[in-house]
Amino acid sequence: MAGFSFNFGGGSIGSGASGAAGHGCGGGCGAVLGMILGLVMVPAGFYLAYYSEAKLVDHGHAFEAVTMVEPSEAADRDGQLVNISGQPEGEFLTIPEWDGEALFWRRTIEQYEREEDTDGEVSYDWNTESSDEGWAEFSIGEVRVIPDVANPVGEKEVYSAYKKQFETDFHVGTSRDDPEVGDRRKTVEVLNAADRVIVLGEMSCGTIRGGSSFVVSTLSETETASTLKSEYRVTYWLMKAGSVLLIFLGLTSIFIPLTTLFGHVPLIGEQLSCGFALLALVFALVSVAAVTFFVKAFWFLVIAVVLVIAFLIYRGATTPRQRAGAETGTAAVPAPASTVASAPRPEPRVSDTAEPGAAAGVPRPVDRPLDRPEDVHQTLPPETPVEREATRARQCVSCGATLEADDRFCRQCGEPVSDDS
Repeated sequence: MAGFSFNFGGGSIGSGASGAAGHGCGGGCGAVLGMILGLVMVPAGFYLAYYSEAKLVDHGHAFEAVTMVEPSEAADRDGQLVNISGQPEGEFLTIPEWDGEALFWRRTIEQYEREEDTDGEVSYDWNTESSDEGWAEFSIGEVRVIPDVANPVGEKEVYSAYKKQFETDFHVGTSRDDPEVGDRRKTVEVLNAADRVIVLGEMSCGTIRGGSSFVVSTLSETETASTLKSEYRVTYWLMKAGSVLLIFLGLTSIFIPLTTLFGHVPLIGEQLSCGFALLALVFALVSVAAVTFFVKAFWFLVIAVVLVIAFLIYRGATTPRQRAGAETGTAAVPAPASTVASAPRPEPRVSDTAEPGAAAGVPRPVDRPLDRPEDVHQTLPPETPVEREATRARQCVSCGATLEADDRFCRQCGEPVSDDS
């Protein structure tokens, strides 16, 4: 692929190993200077993106938003943006290149120059050598206009001349399709004082001399609005492009040492450098788009955040609070303090008499009415003969002495103890 190179402060990016070797880092100071320049360019790019979205004035929109009124009525609207039209009166300007009188003139001299970039590529173009302009104060009815900082609309070119490099005077009406380096051309544009004018600006004590939008136009109302909108669109997109370029060049300047190392990597050095440049460009485009979105949607985002916070506050205020330890949706009911704990239910006992149709030894169910509440003070049923025999103490059949469970002989008389004792 074709190589490319950007060189800032002695460092370069792009063109692979050849670009890094050919340009390289002109020294440690050059790399540091490039990094410092990049640290300035990146914030400048972000600010330019913000300015184009939030600060750049659309004079065409402002012009259409303000209704045109008579000068006498506008004079009473102190501190407001007014729009008036009429025939200008006053002492106007005269210039040697034109015979008429002018409200405004602009003289521009351009020179044809040879330009060479860091890669040695040569180009030729016209560059402005000097430019000057002038305004004349005038009045429209009762309103005085001081247009020193006004935006002129509807300028007409009344003079065009050309001068070769070795000539001393400009030749009127001469133009060349094949200019040479050093040639100059001069143009003069004016607002004709004989034309009817439109003025948009802020009224202050009967005088218009500034405002957020300050326009002096010799075009019709429709043409003025269209021209102002076109100027705004051109300026807007130029500033967007400039912000992308500043961020992109700033990033490549900051990372000059890294991209220089990329250039020395065999086989893939050029791809790495170009890949980094592509990432920097994508970052610049995304950053400018993000700034544009947040500025445009700022108030929508603020309103959305306020609504969410208000909803959360309302939800918290209207939702019933749950006691600690309570089940979800069910409140815990504490037991009365006077309730006596129920006695444990007795284990079923083995009956010596089985119920009809049941096997012997199966616990006999306790007969008790189902609809009768259980008495917390239950009495145990009487023991069966088998239970009484099991719990009766063993005694010696000879002397009647009490025997222990493991005695085989009576401790009193020595009589052997049988199992039936």
